[in-house]
Amino acid sequence: MTTEIKSEPENRSSITLANKITMLRIILIPVIVICLLERAYLWFYLLFAFTVLTDLLDGLAARIKGEQTMVGAFLDPMADKLLLTSVYLTLTYKGIIDVWIFVVVFSRDLLIVLGWGVIYILTRSPAIHPRLLGKITTAVQMGAAFLFTIPDLPHDVKKGMIWLIVTLTGLSVLDYVLIGEKKLGQWE
Repeated sequence: MTTEIKSEPENRSSITLANKITMLRIILIPVIVICLLERAYLWFYLLFAFTVLTDLLDGLAARIKGEQTMVGAFLDPMADKLLLTSVYLTLTYKGIIDVWIFVVVFSRDLLIVLGWGVIYILTRSPAIHPRLLGKITTAVQMGAAFLFTIPDLPHDVKKGMIWLIVTLTGLSVLDYVLIGEKKLGQWE
């Protein structure tokens, strides 16, 4: 099932309800990072959970209201990538996770953004189609970030989450590379 994304007419604002929700998620990222840095974990949990919930709500709002836009198709995944990168970088800075875990999470997002950029430059197709495995990987990475901040998290749980993140992230990168290669093959 593919979703039709309409480009915004010049006379209509692309600031839909869904896009406003996405922008709120982006605006909250520095606040979430500050909460982590200041060990205000209750606020971190509340705001992080709120951003995860609004991630679901913005897509739902866009579909229900028929307001899926190019701006939203770009901003929504960018909000996820900015949130995950910021939180994982902060967790690394605080010594909660090892640097290599941040590198794995960040590298996937960087490769996706760079791959989309290359495909856009070569094909002029701005379509961004999230993959199921990509969505699952993002959800697990967000859940793990939440868990990593729990004081006295059992080592086995943390280790299991790390390996789950690494496995899903690797499979997700492979999935996106194969799809990107297919798109470029269709273009040639």
